[in-house]
Amino acid sequence: MDTEATIVESAVSKDGKRRWELVQRHDGFFVYGEDRFFIEDLTEFGGGIMEYWGPTHFSGLFDTAAEARMDSLATLPWLREVLAAH
Repeated sequence: MDTEATIVESAVSKDGKRRWELVQRHDGFFVYGEDRFFIEDLTEFGGGIMEYWGPTHFSGLFDTAAEARMDSLATLPWLREVLAAH
């Protein structure tokens, strides 16, 4: 049984600080998620500068990619702008 998810569509915000993926899970359902790029200055704690992507939004399950995409466009304002440019 294939347990790998498949990325159906993805986008990055114009400022490069957010990213979105629409994914089909191995069970056939669709989900989407948003990550944000974080930069933390931990030098005062001896840790230097830490840069990483962290999750900021994760959807529920959808039966179709179209439903998941529609919900993500309604939920993530920056995504409408990016996908309208394509």
